[in-house]
Amino acid sequence: MLGFFPDNEKAILPAMKRIVILGVTGSGKTTFGRKLANRLGCPSTDLDELNWLPGWVQRPTEEFYALAGEAAARPEWVIMGNYSKVRSAIWPKADAFIWLDYPFPLVFWRLLRRSVMRAIDRDPICNGNVESWKQFFSKDSIMVWLFTSYRKRRREYGAIFSAGGNSPNISYIRLRSPKSAEDWLQNIKGPEKS
Repeated sequence: MLGFFPDNEKAILPAMKRIVILGVTGSGKTTFGRKLANRLGCPSTDLDELNWLPGWVQRPTEEFYALAGEAAARPEWVIMGNYSKVRSAIWPKADAFIWLDYPFPLVFWRLLRRSVMRAIDRDPICNGNVESWKQFFSKDSIMVWLFTSYRKRRREYGAIFSAGGNSPNISYIRLRSPKSAEDWLQNIKGPEKS
């Protein structure tokens, strides 16, 4: 059994090749996932990049699903995101799930700072889209999404990780702080260079 690690933040798992990064909005899934993929020497895919077309238009579900399936068909990968509509294209192929399970106040302040900075600097994200003040103060704001989804996601992932101990070939890693995530990353060894 590769392991079920509900609280062991320094577990090192040698067989991880297809890894899903989960966490609430603003938890740092993309940043963490890119660092992990870089350490492992494998490609990373941010599901936001696949879902959002220019102008903040959502890609049609069938296309999104097909792109997610292509990303998950590779032999090694790190995929970051929470989209339930593409889970069946990705999750059955994963051998590890990493949950960035950070406290609400921390996620709130990180997301607030990030959103304000993005509205100010207007740096493109997700296929050239930019965050704006209009979005920030709208009913569709990412801040509103955090408030409406935080508890739901924690319950959902808590149940998945609790049940995960019955999966002998899948690892479940729950990281409860940015420091534990960084410490964990430092213990991951990349591919051997010849």
